[in-house]
Amino acid sequence: MISTIQTSNMAYVQPTVTKDDLSKGITKTEQSEGVDKISAIKEQIDNGTYKVDLTKTAQAAAEELI
Repeated sequence: MISTIQTSNMAYVQPTVTKDDLSKGITKTEQSEGVDKISAIKEQIDNGTYKVDLTKTAQAAAEELI
């Protein structure tokens, strides 16, 4: 029997907290540049302002075929 695999598009953000901060109840997180880029693109798509660069897309597709 083959079972389904559940996936998620959530990114993992690793907390950067020192022991002193933990005792004070202070928590910090770092976001990667990729997460910020994805969030910006998602917002543009939602707003209807995202433009596809057809030249870059065609070039990338052609390079994959070669």
